[in-house]
Formats: sequence, C-alpha cells, structure tokens
Amino acid sequence: MPDSASEDRHHSLVFTVMDLATAINTAGQTAAEVLGINQTDLICLNVLYRQGSMTAGRLATIIGLTAGATTTAIDRLERAGYVHRRSDPTDRRRVVVEASEHGAEQAFNLYDDLIDAAARLSATYSDEQLALMHDLLADFRALILEHASTLEARASGDPVSRPN
Repeated sequence: MPDSASEDRHHSLVFTVMDLATAINTAGQTAAEVLGINQTDLICLNVLYRQGSMTAGRLATIIGLTAGATTTAIDRLERAGYVHRRSDPTDRRRVVVEASEHGAEQAFNLYDDLIDAAARLSATYSDEQLALMHDLLADFRALILEHASTLEARASGDPVSRPN
C-alpha cells in the first residue's frame, strides 16, 4: 500500500502534466492568434501537416470534432491559404484535404525555436530516461483520451450532476 508521501508525488506528477497541457494550450492559442486563425484550426493544420492529406471525416475522427465543425474549420483554413482540397487520387468521388506547403511552413516555423530548445533539454537525459518518459507520456495520453470518451458519453446521454 503506498504511503502518503508516495501518493502525494503521484498526484503532483499528474498535476504537473495538467499544467504542461495548460502551457501547451496557451502557446497554441498565441500561435493561432499570430496566424490569424483559431486554435481548433491550428490543431487541424497540425494533424494535416504531420499525418498528411486525409478526408474531412478522418480529420474529424482524429481531432474529436463533429463533421460539421471540422468542415467549418477546413473552410476557414482554406480561405486563409493554409490548406486546400483536392480529389482523392485513388477515388475521384472523394475529396481530401491537405496542408499547403507555404501555409504549414509559415505556421510551424513559429515552433522552430521551441522544438530546438526542447530537443536540447531532452539531450540532457539518458536514452533510458527518455524511453521511460516517452512511455509514461504515451500512457497518460491514452488515459486522457479514454477519459475524454467517458466524458463524451456522459455529454451525449448522462447528465453530469452540477454543484448548487
């Protein structure tokens, strides 16, 4: 059975990860403002840039938005020149969305300094430590996505009791 100090360290780590998520969110909001788009649009652009072209439905699934909200984000990104739609080369009836090279470059150049600094910081850790942190963060991500699914199920049917 874990002692109180151990339990406090475990909770502290979880809260540190939550604080990291808040900082990432803040940086994303600021980057989106610099680009003249909103943060949801930036998240869509990030997925398209890192994972390649895909249908709007696939993008919606990855980012957890409705098809309508995703289409609206794609429309905004297309008007701003960050993405474009094209016919799917394997099925001309389908349309795929892809990040424009110039738009993605402009957006993610904002992160170059951060990525370089984070890489320098991670270089101060051993390969074993990095592997452990990678596994822990991947496990946290899986837990968070599972929790989001639980909350989504509640939102669609189970009302959450609210404080008085």
